[in-house]
Amino acid sequence: MRVFVRDYLLPWAFIVVFWVALWLIIPPLREGLNAVNLFAVFLLLIPFLLVALHFVGKALERYGYSREDIRRLPEIIEKTHGRLYLPKEVFNIVGDALIFWGIFSWALLATGDPIMGLLSGIAMFAVIFAFFVFLISMFIWVIIFPYSLYRLFTGREPDRGFLIEIPIKQNLIYTAILVAVRLIALHSNYPAGDDFIGKMIAFGRKTELVSLLLELSGLNFLFSITGLYLPRKSRKLTALALTVIVVLQLWIAWRIVFG
Repeated sequence: MRVFVRDYLLPWAFIVVFWVALWLIIPPLREGLNAVNLFAVFLLLIPFLLVALHFVGKALERYGYSREDIRRLPEIIEKTHGRLYLPKEVFNIVGDALIFWGIFSWALLATGDPIMGLLSGIAMFAVIFAFFVFLISMFIWVIIFPYSLYRLFTGREPDRGFLIEIPIKQNLIYTAILVAVRLIALHSNYPAGDDFIGKMIAFGRKTELVSLLLELSGLNFLFSITGLYLPRKSRKLTALALTVIVVLQLWIAWRIVFG
């Protein structure tokens, strides 16, 4: 248990302490630290940890364990520490959950109202995740595209795991969030403003920006489909098609950034 406590449990606890200290230092947040909001903040920690445990369970399954083995997590980490990537993956999953919890709680304390804080936190993350469609494209340009070309020119097919996990699965999630933000913005009477909800509404009402992001999303899907199925006919044609798709993505990205 010594390794688990020293290298995992204490750093996770430090993240929580860090957020609490930050709330105490910053005056606007300190003013919102009443008993009700503080209770809401730590109550909010429960769903974040439950989501983290869900992904920890999936990580355990990838390494040959079962979801029930999450009860033996400290023991498993002790045995695999320094030998497998699993402990680092578990550490990152829980750490990311605590970071997102802190940001979410920041929104709650900044508004001074648990309900509005919760809605503001959802709005803030909705805008961030909706824009992740752009980051998926960047990941394609920097990593997946060069690696796919390398595999094609060395007589192999592009990595199916890369093509399915990121340009399809993750892109689908972020596209769904983008569409949801757009629909909420169009059918809501909430005014666009400087608060988190108002910023989400303003973002969703930017027709050209949303359209460009949806075009990027479609090209992300097309990149993946092309890389998965076209190599069976021609690797050279696949490389050319992937290059054309990336060029189109870069053109759309230019319009988003400088348009």
